[in-house]
Amino acid sequence: MAVIGELKRKIKLAIEITNILPIARRYFVIGAFDGALTILGIILGAYAVGALSRELVLAAGIAAGIALAVSSAVGAYEAERIESVLKHHELERAMLSAVEGSMKEAIEFSNFVTAIVHGIAPLIAAFVPLIPFFFFDPEEAMILAIVTTLVFLFAMGAFLGRLIREMVIYTGLRFVVAGLATAIILLLLGGE
Repeated sequence: MAVIGELKRKIKLAIEITNILPIARRYFVIGAFDGALTILGIILGAYAVGALSRELVLAAGIAAGIALAVSSAVGAYEAERIESVLKHHELERAMLSAVEGSMKEAIEFSNFVTAIVHGIAPLIAAFVPLIPFFFFDPEEAMILAIVTTLVFLFAMGAFLGRLIREMVIYTGLRFVVAGLATAIILLLLGGE
């Protein structure tokens, strides 16, 4: 119970000091968008060169999802760590003294949490276009992958639109247009 209490304290402190929730939400959206579209790109790329197979798509998709997760987590952690160190030095120069304790602890915890969120998001989203390949033949799975990815993107856009009290259909469709444009460009590059 002491561990849970300490975790709650760190979360509360991070929320109060660093405003972690909007940062984590941003990282989740960026990571999920990257994960879904990257895997869709692998699927459509395999199709465009005539190499569409369950084994290839699943192996490449899972590997890419893991690589995106690691890349996103490490990149986010290092970017946030560097920015927070720069801000910390700036604050210390302004105050003409060292700043330690709760503020530094909250910032370090926030950096860790946002990195985890940015790492998990593309991994989760990477499985969205892959799911059909577990159950259908490759040609059908590709069509279903496009549809499920567009539905996922719409849902993510609609959720964000709801947060800002924008028409959810408008925001959802903006995400879908980005996904469709990606699919069309990839198919045109493949020449089919």
